[in-house]
Amino acid sequence: MKTYYLKLTALTPLHVGTGEVYEPTNFIIDDGYLYEFDEMLFMQSLDLITKNSFLSKLDDYLQIIDFYKKDEIKSKVKEIAFSKVKVSKKVEAKFKTIRNKDGSKNKNLFEIQKTFKNVNIHTPIIPGSSIKGMLDTVFKIYPDRSGRVENSVRQKLIISDTISLNANVKIGYSYRKHKNPNKEARSDIPQIVEVVDNDSSFIFSIKTIYEFNTIIEKFKKYFNQNSRENSYFKTTNSSFVARVGKFSGKAFMVDDGHNILNTYDKPIATHTLFEDNSPFGWVNIELISENEYKNSLATIEQNEKKYFDELSHKQYNIKQILKQKKEELKAKEEAKQKELEEEQKRLNEEAIRIEEELNSMTPFERFIVELKENYPDKNASESVVVFQAIENEQIDEFKQEALKFVKSKMIEEKVWDKPKKKSAYKRTLKIMEMLSL
Repeated sequence: MKTYYLKLTALTPLHVGTGEVYEPTNFIIDDGYLYEFDEMLFMQSLDLITKNSFLSKLDDYLQIIDFYKKDEIKSKVKEIAFSKVKVSKKVEAKFKTIRNKDGSKNKNLFEIQKTFKNVNIHTPIIPGSSIKGMLDTVFKIYPDRSGRVENSVRQKLIISDTISLNANVKIGYSYRKHKNPNKEARSDIPQIVEVVDNDSSFIFSIKTIYEFNTIIEKFKKYFNQNSRENSYFKTTNSSFVARVGKFSGKAFMVDDGHNILNTYDKPIATHTLFEDNSPFGWVNIELISENEYKNSLATIEQNEKKYFDELSHKQYNIKQILKQKKEELKAKEEAKQKELEEEQKRLNEEAIRIEEELNSMTPFERFIVELKENYPDKNASESVVVFQAIENEQIDEFKQEALKFVKSKMIEEKVWDKPKKKSAYKRTLKIMEMLSL
């Protein structure tokens, strides 16, 4: 068997379904990008008050999304995000209207279908099985009705998974449309999908008994018979165009050795297009030298090392931030505890001082203190407070002493025997009367 080293370049958006979706609780969309992050790391980055606020919203994912939309939270999410994906304006606008105008939940779920990716470095992959299915179709290596294919037949084509050389992804809508632009598809329910972007490149290898020229000729013949779209793309003597992934069209699916038709035994009338009206799944596959393949592998290794170095640096920074926040929180708690202890010490000392002061007072002086503490108007003068107590007959034992106290205080306050100050003068006359002056 011969080994061919190949470079695959996406000519149109390409989606390889995984059954996985972006969970609305571990990403945000802002300024044209989706930021995916680790929820546990996000939790660890929050201070106690913010964390408790977040935990109170866990039963309602709409509240969580609203929480993420706060400016200070978005900034934090962007710092810890491990993946950043470009999104279309339509998708971002949809993300902002998950709630209806009245605040209720929009009945249409905001679900983004993920494309196949390397789980470690989050770069897109086209599985060898997707390419194998395309090659099996072209070479008519079909399963029988029981789904079996002889292993010796399948071993004629052994395909590796692709490795991302320079690949990017983006997110947008897919629409099912009628191939006749004057007609509408019966169902045009759009889906939000993540796709490999145009011009993304990958490398992979094929082990086969076939000559590469034979592969090229078979692909050209097959697609000339089944599609007009391939004529839009240029090929060389060492390359061919093919179609892989989801939404490539049933015209390229085979059942019992024949192209799938619709229920009327006619070619499929509809197809699925990406948001920019591009068809899905067209790729160019070209033969490269073993040396170029190895050089590409070296470049990929460098890119992966750079990714892990940057990730390690980011994680280190996050850990340092978390450590600093933990230390700051500990310092705040210690400062608060010290403040409480100092306040308690001050209160104890104040209580002792008051107790000592009270013990040094005469019974009448202590009585005056109690009157002042219980009097509603804390700004009232001592003469007014004691006079009011005399008026209310609250003083019997100390009445004479109290009258003299009021007189002395009024003299200090310069309101004793002052006819121009009517209320004070009335008190003067009453005091004089009670003292029989």
